Amino acid sequence: MSNIITSKILYKLALETANKISLEQNKLKNIKWTEGEANLDTEFSKLACECCVNSWNQLKSGTNYQNIQIQCSIPDINIKFILPNNQVIYKKIELKSSTKNIIPGSTINNLDINQPLIFCLRPNDKNGIYQIRCSLYHHAMGTNDYETFQDRTPRPKINFNKMEPLDNYQKYQKKSKSHWINHYAECALNRVNNNCNHSWQDDLVKQIQHKTINNYIKNTSLEDFMKMKNQMEQ
Repeated sequence: MSNIITSKILYKLALETANKISLEQNKLKNIKWTEGEANLDTEFSKLACECCVNSWNQLKSGTNYQNIQIQCSIPDINIKFILPNNQVIYKKIELKSSTKNIIPGSTINNLDINQPLIFCLRPNDKNGIYQIRCSLYHHAMGTNDYETFQDRTPRPKINFNKMEPLDNYQKYQKKSKSHWINHYAECALNRVNNNCNHSWQDDLVKQIQHKTINNYIKNTSLEDFMKMKNQMEQ
């Protein structure tokens, strides 16, 4: 029973929640988003939790989930699914809000990149529209194809523009937690093969390429290369 709340149904719930939040433009305009230099997401989280409960009650109707109740709490949307046998399952929908398209993300060590993310892009004009998008966390990771990797535990930035509008949302696609490593590897190679603002990391990557050619490729037999090629294709 612990697997009854699948990642896909949680993502569907997040999408429904995001749609409901998007319709609450008046409530979004009345939220106190900042106090001094501090960002306040408390009221946004409360609104999102309300929308999540309403979305679940609508979503579960006539399905195998109809006897499952939920309770939501802040910060973000922390969901407690209560099964008929009183078993409890905990899930989470991440919330982000900003007036900027690109913001700092969460530290990768404590991050589930397959969890749903709802991003509220706040307007600079008080009468503007609050844009709401929803995707899996990994869909929104990264700013461009030439990023430098960080000199501490990576904290991938979140990019609103990489998230699709709600009427054209990305399909559910699970990725491993190490997916961010592949992203930075591709960015590093893109940087050394194109004209970008120079970074010491570019010199490091070039040295890795050089040492790979001299110390690895030259000392690896054709038979070993064929074995590795076959393993990669499996």
